[in-house]
Order: sequence, then structure tokens, then C-alpha cells
Amino acid sequence: MNLLQFIDLKIAGYRHAQPGSAKIFGFFATRDRVEPLRNYVYRREIGNYEAVTVKPKTGMARLSLCSPARGICITSHVLFEFRLWVSTEVPPENGPEDDLLIEGCAEFSNLLKSKSFTGNRRIYGEKCGLDVKFLVLINAVQAFVDVEILRAPACGLNLNLFAKTSGFSDVIRLYQGIAEAGCRMSSVVAVEIHSYLDLRMEGTLKGDGGVSQKLLSCVWEDSFDSCYHGMVDRVVNLDEATMVSVKITWRTVD
Repeated sequence: MNLLQFIDLKIAGYRHAQPGSAKIFGFFATRDRVEPLRNYVYRREIGNYEAVTVKPKTGMARLSLCSPARGICITSHVLFEFRLWVSTEVPPENGPEDDLLIEGCAEFSNLLKSKSFTGNRRIYGEKCGLDVKFLVLINAVQAFVDVEILRAPACGLNLNLFAKTSGFSDVIRLYQGIAEAGCRMSSVVAVEIHSYLDLRMEGTLKGDGGVSQKLLSCVWEDSFDSCYHGMVDRVVNLDEATMVSVKITWRTVD
């Protein structure tokens, strides 16, 4: 199958008149012909808004993508559905509708080429636009990346997990946050067949008072060859006190 891989999502041209960060919530999802249900790549409830810094000149702010639940299949086009709000200091009875940034549907067509490629598109709205950066991967499979923290310091771990796919230089952020022993995280990345998936893990020890200290071995990275079916399981030691399980499961799109 030909699969779509999201790289970046930004709001653009937004005039943020309030002090401080913009508190964004809502969703951005895709639909394809294989599975018509929403496949979310951004989803935030009002109580779990994302505080982003908006650049004054461009009105641009980067949103933190989440992993889709499954690979996004492409025939000749793909449908996007989105609705984003910004939280403001208005009376609660007015409701979030007064703070709507952008909503609607968009269809990207003519996405098929003979080779995989990087694309950039802008979706326009009344109060802001959405800049979408993505990869279209020809003859691709799904890599299900499952990470579990087997052992970690009691104070927790600041963890970043990044990926690159199919030889492209674009960085895909799979996880960023605090991880403790027993914590699990799952992601889906599209990868060309007969190519590879690069993973990079960075960890820092969260010390007392919020001070982060570098681990003795804070970086791990490896490459995994893609295939139609199969699984690879690795155990990674970031340092003597931190052990992480990394499992890659390869699946085609039925």
C-alpha cells in the first residue's frame, strides 16, 4: 500500500491578542477508504489543552502530533477533518464555540507519484491556516513501535523518542514527556518496504527540584530493516538504573 506519514502540523497567520501562550484544543483526523473511522493525529480535550507559543510576525505555532492508530492509506487522495479552538478568558456560558480557530474538511488529491516524496500543504480558515508537512511513501508497510520502561529511577525519566523513515531526514516525534517504570507508549510509523526505520531515544534523569541531570548513557539509536511481516524485540540499557524494551512489529495494510 501507499501510506501517508505526518511530519509536522502548525497553525499559521493567527493573531494571538491575549498575553502568554495560546491554549489550543480540538482534533485533526484523517479518513481513508480502508477504514472510514477517524484516525486521529492530533487530539486534545479542553481540560488537556496544549499551550503553544505563537510567533508575533507569522502567527505560527507548532502543534504536538500524536500517533495515528493505524497506517493512513492513500489511493489517489486522502480526507482530513479538523476542528481547533483556543481557550480564552470569556464567561463559561459563552462556550468554546466563540473561540473557534478553524474547522472543516479538506481533501489532498494527486498524491501518487512514481517515488516517495515530501509534501507541504496549507489549509485556509477564517482566523488561521493549518500548515501540514507529510511524507507519501510508495509501497509501504506499518511499523508498530511499542516501548515499555522496564526499570527506571524512582524520580522518573525525561524521555524523548524520535524516528526517521525510509531514508528521509525529517524527524518524527513519537514521544516527549515524563516516563516511569511500567510506562508504555505505542506509535505507528509508515516505512517503505525494503527500506529501514531509524529510532533514537534520549533520556535525562529528573532530579530534585526539577533539575534535570544527564544519564551516564543518555542516547540510544538503532535502525530496523522493514519487512512485510515479523517482529524485532530489543532491550535497551540507557544506564545502570534504566532499562527499556523496544518492540517493532511489521504489518501490511489489509
